[in-house]
Amino acid sequence: MRRIDPLPSYTEKSEEYLKIIEEGLPDIGAPQKDILILGAGMAGLVTAYLLKQAGHKVTIIEGNDRIGGRVHTIREPFSEGNYFEAGAMRIPSHHVLTLSWINKWSLSINPFITSTPNDLLYVNGQLVRRYQYEEDPAILKFPLLENEKGKTAEQLLQEAVTSFVDLYRKSNEQQRELLRRNFDQYSMTTFFRNNPIGRTLSTQAIHKIQTLLGIEGFPSLSFLDTLLNIVNTIFMEDVSFYEIEGGNDRLPYSFYPDLEEDIYLNHVVKKIIQHDKGVEVNTEGPQSIHSFQADYVISTIPFSVFQFIEVEPYHSIRYEKWKAIRTLPYVSSVKVGLEFSERFWEEDGMLGGKLITDLPTQFMYYPNQGIGKPGPGVLLGSYSWGENARLWEAMSDEERVEYALTFITRIHGEKAEQTFLAGTSYNWGQNRFSGGCFSLYGPYQATTYPEIITMQEQRIHFAGEHTSFMHAWIEGAVESGIRAALEVHQLTE
Repeated sequence: MRRIDPLPSYTEKSEEYLKIIEEGLPDIGAPQKDILILGAGMAGLVTAYLLKQAGHKVTIIEGNDRIGGRVHTIREPFSEGNYFEAGAMRIPSHHVLTLSWINKWSLSINPFITSTPNDLLYVNGQLVRRYQYEEDPAILKFPLLENEKGKTAEQLLQEAVTSFVDLYRKSNEQQRELLRRNFDQYSMTTFFRNNPIGRTLSTQAIHKIQTLLGIEGFPSLSFLDTLLNIVNTIFMEDVSFYEIEGGNDRLPYSFYPDLEEDIYLNHVVKKIIQHDKGVEVNTEGPQSIHSFQADYVISTIPFSVFQFIEVEPYHSIRYEKWKAIRTLPYVSSVKVGLEFSERFWEEDGMLGGKLITDLPTQFMYYPNQGIGKPGPGVLLGSYSWGENARLWEAMSDEERVEYALTFITRIHGEKAEQTFLAGTSYNWGQNRFSGGCFSLYGPYQATTYPEIITMQEQRIHFAGEHTSFMHAWIEGAVESGIRAALEVHQLTE
């Protein structure tokens, strides 16, 4: 399938935003403002950097003991130079704003090899290579209907969504808006089962798609959001991926020298008080309660966490925004990183790429860095999201590592257990400052929530991937950060 452009508003502004990354916010003679930015993830860092460069006073309040938000590279307990990406692990080639910041900071990137013909699939008790499965899709023994047999999960997905994709591609923006309204009611599962303009699928075919393409974890979430932000990015043709050499957290930490003096770590926001002439934010810091005063606040805090903040006056945030704050779904995610003294997987033909399974481990990614070099390497031993991630949440870190190691040993033999050095895991659903890995709309939200979520609420502005057109990606956070910085910069009050 050809990739479709789901983001007309983002696309229209991309050239303007690229210019802002390169040259800064436009000089419009706006008065200097005192701005509090809640959150030191990518959205907060982008916002703060641009506003500070434009002459405004910025203060960044972050609950974590680090910056970067959901760009989180873990280096311990691994050998020196080794790491795994607990958060964002890849950057699509068409995410031009993220790549522009990477270029601005002169960071080196490497290809992220998301898939190869040698990929492994362990499903329904069958262990096969991707090339074997693509030659004979029936090899995985899904009990499909006669008209579905002999087709890969990608082919079944394409048959289900092509009619919508083609119609969307050929439509103007007004027609696209009508399409979004007409299809807003569908979850992924209900669209597959009740497709009004294309091929419907059996429950077995849906299960095959969900298992092999990784959307099993959120079948009840919005068809539109899942198609346009997940399927459209990962599975459409002509998309390649990159990772930052040395760890993806080198991107947020490239902002740090310019913002270090403005960042307050380990400060948990408890209350926001709006006044006619300004805003006050009360936090609980490492040792005491703090109060910060400013002209405006830009909150990048995920709505899953913002719910716990008291706002006064309560009705300074409109009902529709409170509803969105309390009902926007967040997808959980658990990752397990495992280090081995030898790269035994390369002997088994795994030079990048992944393993897919219907077991709780779900996805295992083989490292792209250091291919062919001796010494220890780190596998992403398990990557699960959505409902699948909940299977891991009750486990301890040690139990997650043990289960992932047991599964890898089942696939690659005793050499895995014999060369194991160390492991750790990360659970985004239990991170108190993220409340999940990323946001996705539910049915009946994709057409109404975007405008509501981005609305200014008196002196509070909003940024973060949940406020963007690109949920689940660094690009969404970056786009929202530029939008919010421009929004506040242009205020004439």
